[in-house]
Formats: sequence, structure tokens, C-alpha cells
Amino acid sequence: MSELILHHYPTSPFSEKIRLILGYKRLAWKSVTIPVIMPKPDLVALTGGYRKTPVLQIGADIYCDTALICDVLEHRQPTPTLYPEPSKGMARTLAHWADNTLFWTAMAFNMQPKGVAQMFGNAPPEMARAFIEDRKAMGAGMARLRPADAAAAYKSYLRRMSDMLDDLPFCWAMCPASPTLRCTTRCGSRVCAPPCWPTS
Repeated sequence: MSELILHHYPTSPFSEKIRLILGYKRLAWKSVTIPVIMPKPDLVALTGGYRKTPVLQIGADIYCDTALICDVLEHRQPTPTLYPEPSKGMARTLAHWADNTLFWTAMAFNMQPKGVAQMFGNAPPEMARAFIEDRKAMGAGMARLRPADAAAAYKSYLRRMSDMLDDLPFCWAMCPASPTLRCTTRCGSRVCAPPCWPTS
């Protein structure tokens, strides 16, 4: 079976999503670090022009969307599942909403001056400008939330998610003491998961 190669960069939220899923499913993978902003000549050549992050390579097959990558990983390693029954449909719907609505709301909220200052606090000012210009080019034509609207929507979304998850029998969080997942319900049981970094 061909090895998994993840083309990503460390601070990409969507890359982190896939790195965590690779760890959750205990899948070995190799890492190719790509640039944060354009130009990305090696990636664009590999994908035929797709520039977003991450990209999963399995042999000669290239997967360019995290929802598709999740499906590929689910097929390759069905357990533990990302979409448990009987809430499989709800899990997929929530994932789609998080990738498309919650993510862009969070970005509008975090790209306010204080957020940008925190993200790029130790970097030269031209790096922050280059990043913002790159993301504007990538999102040309997209509707954008005003900062005040993003703040209100983001807080509302997080409150609703908290309310929805309150009564579920599972909610996993990273254990600060070790690279394992810890059940945050009353039982306090642990589920071992390997660290979410490449094996070589």
C-alpha cells in the first residue's frame, strides 16, 4: 500500500485538522512542508494549479480538500471512525458547517488588528502584509463579514456548539500532560492516541 504524504505547513488550521485525524486513526505519514503564501511552485505543479493547504498524496493520487481527505482516510482506516453511527449524518453536516461557516467567521474575527498582531507579533511587518494580501487574492469575490458581525456570530456559534455538546456522552480534548486523548466526561477514561506528527 502506498505511503501517505501530507503537504502542509505547521500553522494551517486545515492541516492541523488532518494531522489530528491521522493521529486519531493511528496512520503513519510523511511530511512535506510547503510555503505559507504564494508562490508555491512545487505544490501547484503537483496539483495542477490548486494552491490551498493541505494536500494528501498517496502514490500518484492527489487529494486536495479536507472533506475528501477525511473520506479517503476513513476508507483506508475505518476504525476508529470519524462518523460514528447513529450520528453519521450529523457528524458530516457539522464538519461541513465547521469548514465552511465557522472557519470563515473565525478568520474574520481573528484577522482584526489585535489578532493579526498576535499571529505575527515576532515576524517582520512585511510578512503580515504579504499574508493578508495572499489571502485576499485567494478569497477574491468571497463575501466577508464585518469585524463586529464576525465577533457576534463567532460567539453565538461557539455558545450553540457548547449547548449542543453538553449532553453528549463523549467530548474529547487533548490531555495537557501527555500526547493522548482524554475523555472529558465524568468517567475520565483515557484513549491512547499517537502523537500527531509524521513518523519519519
